[in-house]
Amino acid sequence: MKIGVLSDTHGDLYGTKLALEVLKDTDLIIHCGDLFYHGLFNKIKESYNPLELSKVINNIKKPLIFSKGNCDSEVDQLAVDFNILDPVRIYFYENNIVYIHHGDKVLDKELLDLRRKFKFNFVLSGHTHIYRLEKVENVLFMNPGSPSLPKGGNPPSVGIINFNENEAQIINIEKNSIIKEINLFD
Repeated sequence: MKIGVLSDTHGDLYGTKLALEVLKDTDLIIHCGDLFYHGLFNKIKESYNPLELSKVINNIKKPLIFSKGNCDSEVDQLAVDFNILDPVRIYFYENNIVYIHHGDKVLDKELLDLRRKFKFNFVLSGHTHIYRLEKVENVLFMNPGSPSLPKGGNPPSVGIINFNENEAQIINIEKNSIIKEINLFD
């Protein structure tokens, strides 16, 4: 199983298409929120086209899982064939439990407390537009950054979790190169 992870596309057609090209060989795509709306504090890019992006999303021929971002709304749901309004999604793969959320409501400490009850070993989030890939108390935390509006001087990026190769990666989508890599299980 190879999972593509992206977040914070914010209606950017160009960046999202580039991200999807990098993730074309994945079996599943997880989007951690902020699909269409650019947000008040983000610049509107020339490639901002949420309606066209909805058509691209609807034409993806693999399973998609979305969590609701702080910029996602009920009207956005009208444009896509997949549920984008649940703030938390849980995905089970073999003996792994993946907790998926946007990242704007729950802190790491709260997630680690929740983990004791729900036993997840992966946390996927977005919101900051800054990539993150690290293990904390045997939980792999991944924020893929943003393919559209990266922050912190980072390049546009996505994540990949590859159970077949026992690795997780953050990928620079402009160069299709690995920024950071970590083993899933030591």
